[in-house]
Amino acid sequence: MMRSILFPLFFLFSFFVSISLQSQTTLSEQQKDKIYLKHPGSDRIQAFKKKFKASWHQRFINFTENNTYLQAGMGFSKQTISAGSYNSNFNYNLSEFNSNVFKPGYYLGFRVDGKYKEKRNYSFGMVLNNLVTGNHYKDSKTLSPFIGSFSNFKADDRFLNLSIAAHYKKLLTITDTSKYIFSLVIGPSLDTRLSEQSADNLVNNNYSRFLLRADVGVEFENKNFYTLFLHYKKGVTSFTKSPISTNINSLEIGMMIKASDLF
Repeated sequence: MMRSILFPLFFLFSFFVSISLQSQTTLSEQQKDKIYLKHPGSDRIQAFKKKFKASWHQRFINFTENNTYLQAGMGFSKQTISAGSYNSNFNYNLSEFNSNVFKPGYYLGFRVDGKYKEKRNYSFGMVLNNLVTGNHYKDSKTLSPFIGSFSNFKADDRFLNLSIAAHYKKLLTITDTSKYIFSLVIGPSLDTRLSEQSADNLVNNNYSRFLLRADVGVEFENKNFYTLFLHYKKGVTSFTKSPISTNINSLEIGMMIKASDLF
């Protein structure tokens, strides 16, 4: 009786095992075929990558690790504010936080320098910026004689931003360029706000995520050691949403050294 039961079970088990092994063999053959079969779409993608890479290196000369710099410095910033027709349930006494001064923050990051088509000097940079601003209100409200100058909007004065900049560099032939180089730089920078807004501004989501600024500055390069620079950044777009308008301007002082000199 036991043998009559075990025999068909053994037969079924052997049947399923043989099917499983056959399917594995077929799968492995398909995988092998994929190795030898040509894929026109994939070939076109690889050809495009090679063409783009060759075109990039042909135009952007010296885009290598030997021209990668680490940079750090301080930024002095001021935020000019116009609240316009903005209204909220909050009232802020301007005598407590309205200041027409530049306040210090700091930043650090890296930059890559090179040449475009072997003619024009350029740089691409990315920095993490701890931006601290003095806040200057251009308009205010009053309720005399009970309340002095006040505003329904309280500007944030601390931001953590990721800033990406592209600069055109014009060499200034005012010294012996074999040792020292002076350059005039100009270009745009885009700040992306990483930090959250204050609780009061989160209510109406007053601050934007991005800030576009225009940069201009001078740089002094000691070829053997370091580069010193002074940049002025002027806000092109408002960092807040309408009807509030805020313009952030910064004066940045910093130094760069080649990454290869440290690592």
